[in-house]
Amino acid sequence: MAVAGSGSFQNGRIASKRLMMLVALLLVPCCLGHGFRDEDHVEVEGIGSSCMGSERRALLAIKSDMYDPGDRFSSWTGEDCCGWRGVACDQATGHVTNLDLHYPYTYDKWDISDIMKTMGGSKVNPSLQELKHLKYLDLSMNNFSHAPVPKMIASLVHLKYLNLSYAMFDGLIPPQFGNLSNLHYLDLRGWYDDHLHVNDLDWLSHIPSLKYLDMSLVDLSEATNWLCIINSIPTLEVLHMKNADLSYVPSRLPTFNMTAIATLDLSRNSNIMSAMLRWLSNATSLENLLLSGCGSLTIESLQVALGALSNLKELDLSHNFLKGEILGILNNVSSRGLKQLDLSRNYLSGDIPQNLWNLRHLEYLDLSRNANVTGHIPAVPGNLISLRYLFLRRNMITGEIPPSIGNLTNLVFLDLSFNNIVGSIPETIGALIHMEVLYLDHNQVSGEIPATIGVLQNLHELHLGAQSFKRYYSFKYGSNISITRSIPLLKLTGSLPSSLGNFSAMVEIQNDTKSVLCIYDYYYGESILIATKGSMVEYTTILWLVTCIDLSNNHLSGEIPKELTKLLGLRFLNLSNNHLTGRIPEKMGDMKQLESLDLSVNSLTGEIPSSFSSMHFLARLNLSYNNLSGKIPTSGQLSTFDSWTYVGNKDLCGTPLPACPVYRTPPDARVKDDEQLERLLEYTSIVVGFVVGFWLFIGTLIMKQAIRFAFFRWIDKTSNRDLQNFDLGVT
Repeated sequence: MAVAGSGSFQNGRIASKRLMMLVALLLVPCCLGHGFRDEDHVEVEGIGSSCMGSERRALLAIKSDMYDPGDRFSSWTGEDCCGWRGVACDQATGHVTNLDLHYPYTYDKWDISDIMKTMGGSKVNPSLQELKHLKYLDLSMNNFSHAPVPKMIASLVHLKYLNLSYAMFDGLIPPQFGNLSNLHYLDLRGWYDDHLHVNDLDWLSHIPSLKYLDMSLVDLSEATNWLCIINSIPTLEVLHMKNADLSYVPSRLPTFNMTAIATLDLSRNSNIMSAMLRWLSNATSLENLLLSGCGSLTIESLQVALGALSNLKELDLSHNFLKGEILGILNNVSSRGLKQLDLSRNYLSGDIPQNLWNLRHLEYLDLSRNANVTGHIPAVPGNLISLRYLFLRRNMITGEIPPSIGNLTNLVFLDLSFNNIVGSIPETIGALIHMEVLYLDHNQVSGEIPATIGVLQNLHELHLGAQSFKRYYSFKYGSNISITRSIPLLKLTGSLPSSLGNFSAMVEIQNDTKSVLCIYDYYYGESILIATKGSMVEYTTILWLVTCIDLSNNHLSGEIPKELTKLLGLRFLNLSNNHLTGRIPEKMGDMKQLESLDLSVNSLTGEIPSSFSSMHFLARLNLSYNNLSGKIPTSGQLSTFDSWTYVGNKDLCGTPLPACPVYRTPPDARVKDDEQLERLLEYTSIVVGFVVGFWLFIGTLIMKQAIRFAFFRWIDKTSNRDLQNFDLGVT
């Protein structure tokens, strides 16, 4: 009985297990089919890598509201959104952690009106808040059409990186951004016509680990606590508050707490006072100090700060109306590792000191537009090899260009224009083999152009004349310098060296269409307005793309060297107001990239080369006041120019000048021509008759043996008879 009971119990346990297994087998398909949808499934690493289905749907919704002029979202197909462009996922969980939607195409950030016309609008789709695991979000450079800054971004509490710069948002920056306590990088930089503003910066104090903050062009005039809040973030390494209309800072400042600060940009804020500079002297870790356009700084306060900031690598004090000796600043720069120094657009005075070159690590130096800076350019030591950009424009510098300028072997950009420099261009200019842009115009330089200038194969802008133009320089820190034409002062003589054809940077045709050039941390754009006979043409492009030679208003003579026509990438050529002679090189028409050509007021002769018709980009041509002759070619671009292009050439004719006269031969000339023709025919017939008769006779001798023998016998008899007569005569 007991045994039977025990067996019954065991059979029951076996039956229970079988029932449980059956239930489990039935539940597994249900779970796979309904409990976890395929589109939400995250496969184990090594087996698959598809993303979460809900997040994929959110990404597609975000994409639907983003402007795409081309193939920006071409990779956004298929199930695996982790492989889409700009998307990254956590490998363990499959959640989307990075989303980079910055506008990927190049444009000029300074021309917002053009961008608004050409770039379509985008919207921030509400589905963005579904990506709750985001750590990185970049919406910069898009056109959000002045929409408010989305508050929902504040719900993405795991964010460490947030970039909304140049995104054309407007309105109040939500104080809810203080919820993003994990942020290390925050860029809210606005545009010049945006209306971003902050009433109180207290929310920033809730982001204790912030290392990078850019609130340039955000209106902070109401945020009177800006300095106290910024000073309360000791982790801050980079701070940009350029043109933020910062409120007045009282003279009693808090204890300096920004112990990690390396880059500080407070440019274009008029309330930065001298007391602030003394406060900043505690920032011993500071490497980049940008205070352009602050307006209330003094040399005395600068001396204290510069003496303490021994780690400075970049110093920008431009546009500050600083008064005093330039030596007063340079003598107090304690950092010998300084790489970039900008003192332009001030009222500094005195000679350029020799100890300037003690800053041996300098790469960028701008002392331009200090009208009272005088004296000679000091001799350059041989160990100053780091300098690449040197601007001394618009000063009162005198003396000659020192031959030691050739020691600056890595120089890329040299601007000495609008000074009182005399003497000749030194031969050592040829040692600057990396030179790309050279401005020596509007000085009193004289003599011949050295042939060594042809060694500068990277040169694509050469200004030795006085072209009428206006240029706008746009730097990263927002300065706009307008430079207009002045009285031409160069007096270069001699002929154009054939070595001009060695500028290989102008030989190559450039096809790049970039609009912003980065010079280290300086964004440098240029717009050139060229005037030709009252017409102004604007060219907006980067400097190295505008290949230009200007040798106008000098005393150059001789012919235009044929080697010049090798510069197939040249866009602007101005040789006007010289004493050039000879013909225009026929192959000048091969320079098909030329947009402006000015050869006016010279003594050029001959016809206009027909090859000019193939210069399809030629927008401005000036050949006036020469001695050109013949009919003007009318095909191609030449048909678009008016009479001002050719005025002052009395022997030129044809459209757009008066028609060329029809030439008729006078009667006496026709009689003379007939006589000459008859005489020519008579001489021709005599020659032809002699040649034909000679070869008929010789041919007969060769072909007829009997005649040949008879001819030779006749010669023998005749010669014997002549010899006998000669002997008798002698006897």
